[in-house]
This record gives sequence, C-alpha cells and structure tokens, in this order.
Amino acid sequence: MEIILDKTTDTPLVHFAPGLLVIEGRSITEDVFGFWTPLQKWVDNYITNPEPITRIEVALEYTNSSSNKFISQILRKATSISEQGHKIEVIWKYEDDDESILQLGKDMESVCEVPFKYIETDNIKQRTKKITIRRKKNGEQFTISMRYWEAIQRNGHDQEYAVISEED
Repeated sequence: MEIILDKTTDTPLVHFAPGLLVIEGRSITEDVFGFWTPLQKWVDNYITNPEPITRIEVALEYTNSSSNKFISQILRKATSISEQGHKIEVIWKYEDDDESILQLGKDMESVCEVPFKYIETDNIKQRTKKITIRRKKNGEQFTISMRYWEAIQRNGHDQEYAVISEED
C-alpha cells in the first residue's frame, strides 16, 4: 500500500511506499492530528513487515513545533526497524543557508539512534527568481524574490497580494 499526498502551502508532499518514505516541503497545518495521524498509522503497519532496505528522505522548508512532534514520532518508529536487522538510510536535505532545518535534522537524529546523511542543497535558482506582486488594498506593485514571497506566504499575508508576473 502506498500513500501520496500533494504538497500545499501548509502541508508537505508525502510519498510513503514500501521501502521509501519521503516528506518534502512545509508543514504548518493547523490540523496536525488530521494530517499526521494516518501517516503514523501507515508507518505502524509498515514496521510490522518492512522491506529489507528502507530509505527515508526528508527535505523540509519550514515546519512548526506541532508538526515536528509528529515527524519525530514517525522517524523514531520507522528507524526502529534497524533493531530488527533491517537496513535503514535517512537522508536529511536542507538548503545551504538554512541552519534551523539542519539543526532540526540533528535533533531528530539524536532521538532516532541511526545516523542521518545530510545533503546541503543550493537553491540559488529559486532564490533569484523574481515575481511581481500587487497589494490589493492600494494597488502598489513590488518586484521581489521568490524566497521573499515564500516568507510572505509562510506568515499568512499572501491573501493581501495578487501575483502579477513571474520571471524564470
């Protein structure tokens, strides 16, 4: 059985399949129980009959403390299969300038008792991409980086603006 959940502005892409667990994106959903509980149940079922090799890939952009708790529980459960003699590989990806996500990975690693492999990604293209937005209230226009736009979205202010154009 496999679970695939598409990435949204509040939830990460999730792809759980036998031998592969992927969590990628931002997790700031207000309904943490509704989002993460079915995924925990999937992992509970998976660890009863895991594949000989399991790969876990985590690439978080941003996450809140409630989501961190659930992600930690999922990682601890999934990595527990190493105690049964199964091979497990955890890949933790983080952007080259994102010390908080790197530290989160190290914190998660310390409770999982299996080594993580850290991969630094350079998201320069995304950082330099520009978009033009217009403030809905007064019509002011701004050209900003996509990275800044993502911060506006994370903070819940994107409804105040309309995206006019995007550069590649």
